[in-house]
Amino acid sequence: MVLLKMERITKEYKLGKTVVRALRGLDMEVAPGEIVAIMGPSGSGKSTLMHILGALDTPTGGTATIDGASLQELKESQLVTLRGKKVGFVFQTFNLVQTLSALQNVELPMIFQGVPRAKRARRARDLLTRVGLADRVRHKPNELSGGERQRVAVARALANDPEIILADEPTGNLDTETGAPILSLLQELSRQDGKTVILVTHDPDAAAIADRIVRLRDGCVSTSGRHAGEETAVPSPGHDAEGRAVSEEANTSSLDESTPGSVSTSCRHVDEEAKASSSGFDDRSEQPEAHPPVEGSGTETSTLRVDPEGGDTNA
Repeated sequence: MVLLKMERITKEYKLGKTVVRALRGLDMEVAPGEIVAIMGPSGSGKSTLMHILGALDTPTGGTATIDGASLQELKESQLVTLRGKKVGFVFQTFNLVQTLSALQNVELPMIFQGVPRAKRARRARDLLTRVGLADRVRHKPNELSGGERQRVAVARALANDPEIILADEPTGNLDTETGAPILSLLQELSRQDGKTVILVTHDPDAAAIADRIVRLRDGCVSTSGRHAGEETAVPSPGHDAEGRAVSEEANTSSLDESTPGSVSTSCRHVDEEAKASSSGFDDRSEQPEAHPPVEGSGTETSTLRVDPEGGDTNA
């Protein structure tokens, strides 16, 4: 069974007359309950891929599906609903609302899904207790340590019980000692709760908890494997694994799909003539990595007012 499927995904951005190609014919599949780490240098397409995996953006070409739903065929209102129910987001910079308590921050995604006040307050408390913050529910972000803030962010990501957790550099602002419990928590969500966890990271320690490491380069998958020492090279377009030229039809390398829990990956560049239209611009660049607001995640600015006891005054 496949939960997330990317087929021949391309993503282009226009900057004036320049076309920036962030993803170039990328293929990727993720099964339910897996932990997948996405790694690669800056400009390799990691953030762009995460935005598509989380239905924050749609591809320019190819087909992206989440639990069988094609993103390109959904209206914006349907994408908002899909994000709110299927995906939970954890960001490097926490993205907590500074004027709200930990409890109120965790409640926010449930407000957007219309969960009654008493029910969401109860669930928020339960989630904060699970992440070890039962005694911090009334504290605001500036009264919490970095590790505690990230645990609030994980609790918020779980608010609507999503199938998928997308974590963008979840330990990027934490030291090793503080980051370790966050990684253990993400691993627990996969092993005990069956959540699909996708980590975008530069941190080898974070990637070490993954079932699969997928490395991107220049908008393509370069290697994929169960562990860092077992990664399989994905041939560049037009070449086999040893660098020999092959036909386009033959260039569809993937991992052996008989491997339990395998993630099939391959990558194909866009047409070379289209590439030439980039006017000499370094097309390895990608969109700035600032994250757009996520409806239903509690990260967007909102006019909703939340009372001090937990719960919005508009409910």
